[in-house]
Amino acid sequence: MALRIEPLSDVCGAEVHGIDVTQQLAPGDAAAIEAAFDRHKVLVFRRQPMTARQLAAFSAHFGELQVHVQVAYQHPEVPEVVRMTNRKADGTFDEVGAARGAAPNTRDGWHSDLSFERAPAKATLLHSIEIPDCGGNTCFSNTAAAYRALPEHLKQRLDGLQAEFVYGQAKRNALAAKAAEALKGAAKTETAAVHPVIVRHPATGEPGIYVNPYTTQRILGVPEDESDAIIERLADEMESLAYRWEHVWSVGDTLMWDNRGTLMHSGRIDYPLDQARRFIRTTVRGTPLAPYRLPADSVAA
Repeated sequence: MALRIEPLSDVCGAEVHGIDVTQQLAPGDAAAIEAAFDRHKVLVFRRQPMTARQLAAFSAHFGELQVHVQVAYQHPEVPEVVRMTNRKADGTFDEVGAARGAAPNTRDGWHSDLSFERAPAKATLLHSIEIPDCGGNTCFSNTAAAYRALPEHLKQRLDGLQAEFVYGQAKRNALAAKAAEALKGAAKTETAAVHPVIVRHPATGEPGIYVNPYTTQRILGVPEDESDAIIERLADEMESLAYRWEHVWSVGDTLMWDNRGTLMHSGRIDYPLDQARRFIRTTVRGTPLAPYRLPADSVAA
C-alpha cells in the first residue's frame, strides 16, 4: 500500500496510512512524512503497537533523539524513551505522573515540549500502551492561526518581546509545579530558558504564539501585572475552539506533534482515576527558536 496522508481537520492533524511503523522507512516515505508534519503539525499512526525500542527506531527517522529531563520516568532499557503513566509501581494513582503535560482544564495545560530548554524539542512522539475506558484525549491548538486572529494593536505590543520559561522552578502554574516534583538533581534549578513571545517556525516561516500558561513564568521587560495579563490573554486565545483539534486514543496509536512554535498541546485529566493511562514517549532534538518580527511599515502604522 502506498503512503497516503488524510487530513483530519481544517485546524491541524492528519492520519498517515500505508506504512509499517515497526520497520525501517524508505527515504521517500520518511521525506513525505516530514513534509506532512510541517504542513499538518500533528500526525496520527493508528493501531500499530510498538515496543520502546521500536518507537525509538521509528522516531529516529526524523532527527536525533534526546534524553528527557524526567529521568525518574526513564525507560530502563531504552534511555531515549520515557514512560508517561498515572500509576506508581504498586499500581496506585500517581498524581505527579498524571500531571505531566495534562490538566483537568486544557486552558491551564497548553504548552510546547521542552520550552524550558535553550533548544526546545522539534517533535514529540507519544505511543499508547494502556488507556482508560473514556477520557484522556490529547488536545492541540494551532497557535499560528490564533496569532493571525489577534488584533493589530496586540500584535504590535508583542513584537520583539521575550519571555522566561521554567519547569523546575514553576510558580505560575500549580500543575507544572506538581509535575516538576519528580525532577532530580540539577534539573530542579536548571530547567529555564528565554524565548521570543512570538516565534517564526523554522520550516514554514509561519509566526506563532509561543507563550503558554503551563511553562511561561513571565514576560521580560514589562510590569508584572501586564506580563500576567498578556499570558492570560494569549492562553484565552489558544483555548478557542476555532483553533483546536483533539485525538481520541486507541491502544497502539502513535501521535507525532510539532514543538517549534505554531502548536500547543495538553492532555486531559478527565478519565476515571482508578484506571491506568500508560504511554511511552520520545523527543526529537530541536534547535533554538527565532523571533517573528512585524514588517517595519506595520509597526510604524
